[in-house]
Amino acid sequence: MNLILHYTPAVQVDIAEIGFYLAQRSRTVEDRFYKAVDRSIQFLLKAPRSGERRSYSNPEYAGMRVWQVSGFSNYLIFYRADETTLTVVRVMHGARDYDTMFNE
Repeated sequence: MNLILHYTPAVQVDIAEIGFYLAQRSRTVEDRFYKAVDRSIQFLLKAPRSGERRSYSNPEYAGMRVWQVSGFSNYLIFYRADETTLTVVRVMHGARDYDTMFNE
């Protein structure tokens, strides 16, 4: 079964901000990042249970998993998957305090 891909509004902002940051150093790295995010999400569509399951007190984030962006191990994809849909919730640098953010 093919999953429907859904992005939360925050994801587009996350990816654009990371891309802008990386572009300051290298347009090539920025391009590689965008392609790596796409490849990683395509992989998750085929294997949605691959990511590490996370627990947060905020019920909005119940069942969330995390996966590293391929080739950019400092960047993480936070997502949920059910029988029909893969929802990408956020894409963030691993140094951010995402535990606090998702528990609020």
